[in-house]
Formats: sequence, C-alpha cells, structure tokens
Amino acid sequence: MKRLITPYLRATTLVVAVFLMAFTPSEKEEGMYPLAQLGSLDLAKAGLQIPQSDIYQPGKVGLTNALVRLGGCTGSFISEKGLIITNHHCVFGAVASASTPEKNYLDNGFYAANESEEIKTTLPCRITLSFEDVSTRVLEGVNPDDSPEKQAEVISDNIQSITKEEQENNPDLEIKISEMFVGKYYTLFRYKMLDDVRLVYVPPKAVGKFGGESDNWMWPRHNGDFSIVRAYEDGKPYVPQKHLKIDVNGTKENDFVFILGYPGSTYRHYPAQFLTYQNEHILPLISSWFDERIDLLHRDAKGDTKKELQYASTIASLSNTTKNFKGKMQGLRRTNIMEQRASEQAKLQDYVKKNGSESAKKVIPRIAELYARKNALADDYILMNQMYSSSGMFNLAHSSNKALDSYNAADKEQRKTWVEDSKAAIQSMKRGYRVYSTEMDAQLFSSLVYRIYKSGNGRMDDVLAYLKLDQPSRDEVQESIENIWYSSKYKNRLDILELMDTKPIKLIKTKDKIRDLARLIYPVLQKDATEWRDIDAELKALMPRLADIKQDYYGGTFVPDANSTLRLTYGYVKGYSPSDAVYNDPFTTIDGIIEKAQPSGDYYMPENILEKYKTVTANDNLKHPKHDQVVVGVLYNLDTTGGNSGSPILNAKGELVGVNFDRAFSATINDFEWNESYSRSIGVDIRYVLYVMKYVNEADAVLDELGVDLD
Repeated sequence: MKRLITPYLRATTLVVAVFLMAFTPSEKEEGMYPLAQLGSLDLAKAGLQIPQSDIYQPGKVGLTNALVRLGGCTGSFISEKGLIITNHHCVFGAVASASTPEKNYLDNGFYAANESEEIKTTLPCRITLSFEDVSTRVLEGVNPDDSPEKQAEVISDNIQSITKEEQENNPDLEIKISEMFVGKYYTLFRYKMLDDVRLVYVPPKAVGKFGGESDNWMWPRHNGDFSIVRAYEDGKPYVPQKHLKIDVNGTKENDFVFILGYPGSTYRHYPAQFLTYQNEHILPLISSWFDERIDLLHRDAKGDTKKELQYASTIASLSNTTKNFKGKMQGLRRTNIMEQRASEQAKLQDYVKKNGSESAKKVIPRIAELYARKNALADDYILMNQMYSSSGMFNLAHSSNKALDSYNAADKEQRKTWVEDSKAAIQSMKRGYRVYSTEMDAQLFSSLVYRIYKSGNGRMDDVLAYLKLDQPSRDEVQESIENIWYSSKYKNRLDILELMDTKPIKLIKTKDKIRDLARLIYPVLQKDATEWRDIDAELKALMPRLADIKQDYYGGTFVPDANSTLRLTYGYVKGYSPSDAVYNDPFTTIDGIIEKAQPSGDYYMPENILEKYKTVTANDNLKHPKHDQVVVGVLYNLDTTGGNSGSPILNAKGELVGVNFDRAFSATINDFEWNESYSRSIGVDIRYVLYVMKYVNEADAVLDELGVDLD
C-alpha cells in the first residue's frame, strides 16, 4: 500500500533542534531559512501581518504550497488553473528552442490567447510535498576513525538505501536526500513532478532582457524579467493546492517583504582557504575562459539569425556566470571577508590548542594542507575539464573511446546486446556532441591546449609531441588543431547523428585523430582527478569536525548553506550606497527606459513599444507613489542567490508584489557572506508586469484569469 503523503506532514521538530544547536551567532536579519527553521523566527516583529503559520505549518496548506522549482529557477502558482510566474531568463532557452527565423518568439515575444495555442516545453516542474530529518539514518555506521573514502562510501550507501526504500513506498514521487551540512545533517525531500509545462506569455526580448549584459547584475534596472507558463497534469491544467494573490499596488520604500524559493549554493561555513581557492583560481580562470567563449560565439553567429538563436541560451548562461564571478572578485577585494574568515580560523586554532583533543588540534592545519594541494592542481585540472564541455568534437572522441573500450571488454554474448545495453551511453554521446561550427570548436580546443601548456606543468607534453610542436606560439597550436579538426569525420554532424541512431558500433570503431588526442589527455586528467577526489573526500570528512570546533567556541545558532531546497528570506524595500557619494533609490520607472532606449544593442527598444511608454496613460495603481510614473524595478535587502531567480516577492500580507531576478553587482558576494551595506537583490515590480501585459501585448485572457482589472 502506498504511504499517504500529507504536504509537509513529516517535517519534525528534530530538524529545528539540529539546526539550532550549531554556531556563529549573529544579530543580522540575514539567512536563507529552511522551512523547518521558520519556527525560530519572529516575523511578526519584523513586519509580517498574517499569521506565520499561513506561510508554512506541518499538515496545513500555506504559501509554500504555491512554490515550484522550474528547471534551475523558482516559480509560483498564480491561478487555480496552473499558471506559474517566473523569470524571462528562466524560460529563455525554451523560447529559443520554440523559435525559428520565421516565428521568432525570442525577439517578438509570445502570447497564447487560449490553452490550445500554448507551446509545450521540456522544463521540469517540481513541487515540495514533504520532508523529514534523516541524519541519524544517513550517518549510521560512519566511523570518524575510518578513511575519508570509507566514510563517504558508508554515507553514499545509506543514502541510496534510504532513497530506494522511500521510492518504493512513493513510486509517483521524486525522492531526494539533501545534505544540509557536510557530514552532519541530512534531510529527505519528497517532490511531485510535473513534466508538462507550456509557454503562455513571454514579453518581447527588448522588454524581458532590456539592458542585456550591460545591465546584468547592475542597478538601476529597467527590464521586465518575467514570463508566464502553465503546468499540466494528465493533459489538463494542474490545480495547485495554493496560488498567490496579486497586489496591484506594489510596495513602497521600507516595506517589509519576503521571498520563498530554491536558492542554489552558498559557502558561508567553508574554511578561509576556500575563499583563497575561489579568488585565485576558480573566479579569474572561469571568467576569463567564458569571456573568450562568448567572443567566439558572437563572432561566429554575427548576421546569422539561425545561429544567433542556437547560441542565445549558451551566451546568456556564460555571460551571466562570468559577470557574477567578476562581481565576487570585486567583492572580495572591497571587503574584509577573507581577512575575517582567516582571523576567525586563527582564533579557533588558538582555542582548540588550549581546549581540544590531539586529533582536533590537527583539523585546521590539515585543511590548510589540503587546499594547498588543491590550489596546485586547480588551473590545469579546471581547464582540462573544460575541454569536454567546450568542444563537442573532442567530447565525442572521448565518448567513442570509452564506448569502444566497453565493447572490446564484452564477451561474445554480451556484444550481441551491446547496442541495447548501451542506449544511455549513446544518448549521452548525443548530448555532448554540440557542434555548430568546426572552426569555433577547433579554436576553443586549441586555446585550452595552449593555456594548459603555458602553465608550465607539462600536462600537454604528449599532445604537443603528437602535434610535432616544440615551444609553439598560440597560432601554431591553433593551426595544428584546425588541420586535425577540418579533416575529422566528426565535423559532418548529420552523418554522425545518423550513425549514432543506425550503426553505433561502426561509429565507435571509426578511427580519427581527435580520438588519438583524447587517448593522450584522458590519463593525465584521470591522474589529477584521482588526487582531486582524494582531497575533496578528506575535506568533506573534516568539515563536521570543523563544525564541532566552531560549536564549542561559539554556541548560538546557524543557518545552513543554501542547497536548492525550499527556503525563506525576509527584509525590506531599501536603497543603498554602492560607492562613495552615490545613493541608489529602491525603485526605477518607465522614464529610465525612455532615457536608455537605443535603436540597437543592449538597450534596443522597438519604436512601437517605446511610443506606448511615452503616450499610454496607465492605471494609477501601477504608478510610483512619488514620481507619478509606472514602476519597473524594485530593490531590497533580502538574502538571495542563484536559484532564487523567479522567486515571488511577497508583501506583509503574503501577496505577490514582484518577481526576483538578480542581485546588484556588489551582492554577488552573497554566496560567501551577506552584509547589510552591500547585499541588495533586484526584482521586476508587479506593477510593470501588469503594465506590460495590459498595454504592450494586450494579454487580456491572462489578466482575466489572474482576476486583475486595470480598466
């Protein structure tokens, strides 16, 4: 018999107790609070005007039931027929996929006046149904004296066993155990999955992405970063347990607001050495590499609408990451976070020398040793991994080598069913074989070879010997790689895809010089990967021991790092001073769009829409209380990160007043530390959402379903 799952019924006070026994006391109103920890907050004192139980209470339907995870973003139900509001950039890839040069929904927008016109996407929709603490079960049998690898193996086996049992009891749900703190706390989540999500309303790109990369991670902001989709179940619009009510009046400065959502990853409880590793390796290396990829993609697609649509989602993703990383580097330079973290660790080490056991005294020095090893590997290891994601032809060569090894290792009987048994591997080969331009593919790969060679660590020696190059220039490396790429069979995409479908064994037996390169590089990567995994395994084993030291030293409370599970954060609509003598108001208006608008580029705005902005007399509810103009963007001091894109901004009554989509440039540092002076998040105000739907595209059917009357 299936176990009956009541929404959130299995959340226990044990989870609260677990989180409240930890460390780092703080008087700051920060935090991405797990649902189990909401009982520790006094939101009424902060400004909430509804019972806190209306947000979440075990066994009761609340605002949390209106939340969904949509792909890697957040969304929220806004009608009883499954309408979900999220960000424009969260459906960007889906819209690009649905577009053609003839029907360019990305540029022109999309509106389905009725359900029959809605366009199906591949966006997954996940709804949190229930959760419970399973830390004791996950950690059963873990011996801290065992090797890090053995401890990790026991934890992994326990997670698999618990997940399997839960999946058997709840076959219609997705079961996931999330690590709330490395090696200490684990929560089991049960999710309902909806795999039929359809586009309903998407504003034109000039509205949804106004400001482009120039304004990304910046304030003031003037883009309508929102879209509306509908979830279906069994071919019918999904009926949610809860949907949000819209407040057409929006907010004003200093109003209390809160956000529910699925923030991705933060690193606030990581050791000081982690910040050094990020600042000196991950952040500068990836941002530099992504900048190069973006430049090549733009040059390759210039003037080609089909390629521009193909590359649009990739460019947007790369651009978002590289600017985020540059913001983090700026934040680490402008603040004393690194110094604070190092000073804290020094105090902890002094404390443990006087009060700790002999094994405890070794924890912090050992963490420093492991990060020193990791830093020595980092640049080459990161770039070698990028070879597989940046070059579709190299990825295929590597996959073909692995598949051939598998085939050769099979006996006669196994070879008869090899194709059937290898369907998943063949599909993986297809996904990794992303090649739109042989020239660009070769340029990306050759650039990585040259970068790794110039590090001076010798990891490309065998490759250069194969290419018959000695102390080559960048151009010489590129020329040699291009010669191989242009003569490769892998450049003929349609032929290769046909072989994957019809004759995969022939494909994996096809000789190619790129496969020779893959054979040379993989053992080098594997050697580094083995050491990398050993380092990470030991660091994971040391994290709970570091937590114990902090707990002994501090006492107090702690909010676990974000990990893509449902969280709440709260604060106020609030401006700030990002730099000396500069103050940013918490609202922007349509006047700013008119000021910025250009006939092309990031600030492109079509004349027909611009004319509406200049002439339409909007409903008074949509206007800024001071400036008598329609509000566009809103700024607030909430604690958000990646994954909060699309999160609903809710007022003191729990009503929808905006949609979160970004952070200010200075707030990208939130992943490492929150600070009142620079942590600001950005949303599109609900007044602009309604204005665009009403006056730009006349999406009256959607407004009617939302129960919004602006006449």
